[in-house]
Amino acid sequence: MPRPTFRVLTVALAAATVLAGPWPASALAGDEPARPSLDRLTTGDRPCDVVTPTPVRVSPTLRAVLGDPGGDRVSAQFEVGWDDDGSGTPGSLSIETTAKAGGSEFSWPVPATVPDGPASWRVRAKGSDGYGPWSDAADQGRCRYVKDTQVPAAPEVTSPDVPLGSAEWVDLVGRYAAFTFASSSSDVTAYHYSFGGGAQAVARADAPGAPVTVRLTPPGTGVTVLEVQSADAAGNLSAPTRYTLRIASAADSVARWKLDDAAGSLSAAETSGGPSAWAGPGESVAFGAEAPTGTPLTGAVSLDGSYGVGLRAETTAADPAASFSVSAWVRPEDIDRTMTAVSQTGFQAPSDFALGTTVTADGTPSFRFSLPSASGAATQVTGGTPAPGEWSHLTGVYDPVKGTARLYVDGVLAATGEAAVPSGLPHGYVHIGRELETDGVHWTGPWHGDLADVRVWDRVVLPAEIAGLGHRTPPRTGYWAMDTVRTEGETYTDTPDADGRKSLILNGDAHLDTADPLTGAGSISLDGDGDHLDSDDHQVDTDRGYTVTAQVRLHQWAPERDMALLSQGGDQADAFTLRYRADGVWEAVFAHADTAEPATTTLTAPYSDGPHTFAVQYDSTAGQVRLFRDGYLADSAPYAASDAWNAHLALQVGRDGAGQGGSHHLDGDVDEVRTYAGVLSPAEIGALS
Repeated sequence: MPRPTFRVLTVALAAATVLAGPWPASALAGDEPARPSLDRLTTGDRPCDVVTPTPVRVSPTLRAVLGDPGGDRVSAQFEVGWDDDGSGTPGSLSIETTAKAGGSEFSWPVPATVPDGPASWRVRAKGSDGYGPWSDAADQGRCRYVKDTQVPAAPEVTSPDVPLGSAEWVDLVGRYAAFTFASSSSDVTAYHYSFGGGAQAVARADAPGAPVTVRLTPPGTGVTVLEVQSADAAGNLSAPTRYTLRIASAADSVARWKLDDAAGSLSAAETSGGPSAWAGPGESVAFGAEAPTGTPLTGAVSLDGSYGVGLRAETTAADPAASFSVSAWVRPEDIDRTMTAVSQTGFQAPSDFALGTTVTADGTPSFRFSLPSASGAATQVTGGTPAPGEWSHLTGVYDPVKGTARLYVDGVLAATGEAAVPSGLPHGYVHIGRELETDGVHWTGPWHGDLADVRVWDRVVLPAEIAGLGHRTPPRTGYWAMDTVRTEGETYTDTPDADGRKSLILNGDAHLDTADPLTGAGSISLDGDGDHLDSDDHQVDTDRGYTVTAQVRLHQWAPERDMALLSQGGDQADAFTLRYRADGVWEAVFAHADTAEPATTTLTAPYSDGPHTFAVQYDSTAGQVRLFRDGYLADSAPYAASDAWNAHLALQVGRDGAGQGGSHHLDGDVDEVRTYAGVLSPAEIGALS
């Protein structure tokens, strides 16, 4: 359709005067304003360009900073012109703004009546002595733009790695697949895409109309969506192209040596039947050591740190130039030297990878993850603090697409560094407890201590997976099923723990209810009038990591007073208390000191009727407190080690403020109280619910 012709338009604005006809004579005399500088002009949010038109999707706002040599107030006159299709007659439109102080920014939103296509503009200042020269005077040129409202064609998406449009489940967790975006529109300059519900990203073409290839990995398993839109230079977006992908469960490790072989063994079996890891003749390798507690592992291997002692598996488990991950449980006896838990040898070059301990330049013991680099030296990331005789879980992850090496200690990210492993390096075998020097002959870093469960993956292992690998279920310090009670003469009545060695003592009218228990054969019922239970022993050290869980059912709907479920305190404050609050929420309050009015950290969970399972938790490693309701995280907040303190009094069930005589007594039923000297994982807490 031909565009309308605008020869001269007159526009009336509230704060502007439209100019038509010849300029007044006063503009030609006196000390007129200076010519506007092109570097003080912008088309929309982009600098003025007199050569290449600035692409815009909507009519832009033109801006200019103008002044007057004499310091007078000035106004701005903007003029926009365009070429008319067909008639050969140009159209133009101009306005003059109100006056401002010299040096001010002036702006004009170009009316939508200016047609699509190429246009140009100029500006000049008007002072008390008249008009200054136009910005395009002296052959400076006009600022140019082109208004483009044409939406580009939707992109075509192809992949050599993923069957797009198929219902097939694909192995893609921790792996990168290539996707190519292309559009039939020749002016496409970029593609906007999102994958797996993540934030939208932009991939820019090398030239207008050129395809773009990106490498993507999903955030996890399950059904996920790839959505792509074409974009032109003006910012017009096409209709989206969408593909649904079905992401299968994460692939297991490609090699694993649990190192739980029987005492006296000379080799460690690979769990899937691959090459065993063998000790050399006469090497001091002792199987049958104790595994790290709180894990499903059943054994470990001990190495004495002698030169060359270790295990060799004749397999190249990982291509270090591609994505891979390696992990091991380590228990060092020495921390004042570099030791290698697991490595894959290079050939007269740094190892393909090495995981172990080192001493940093300032003399600090640290864990390390090492990779080769193009320079021939090793790239090393360090983090965490090894302790003699203490188990830690290490995971090294190399991501060539992001160009990073990451080290995790006990499931938590400890260090990240840039890394780029060159391709084409000769690869050797996996070694456990040692590393081959670059001369290909001598050994270095012999491990002194215990090792367990060495694993290698040919993919990026995700943070959630690593958290599970490095988790150790903490020891349970108490579990009260509350199915029975015992009476010790007229002295007291208690409910025993699962081992029969600890008790929760019933106080007031607290009693066993077997008619309508929460779980199992019984619950303890409290009437809110002084009833409570307290432990006959100190249960958790609240200055260290802990988890405490319990089930509860209030006797009334939305009670109008505060009632505590759990607490453990000192003389003046509770290190933690979990209670129902009169305004209809549950809250966990963590005091920062055993004082009368301490600072506190408070977490909340919504109230609803019916029985609930709660867990309060302090994670000293993460520096965080958490509140779970019915297996789901309800709230969390930072809680520094300096905020934590050890509450010396007994665990309280059904009240708080024990150090001050007790308050906020519970009117409800309680059951399944558990205490742990450490941090349960979300999955473990969910299982309890």
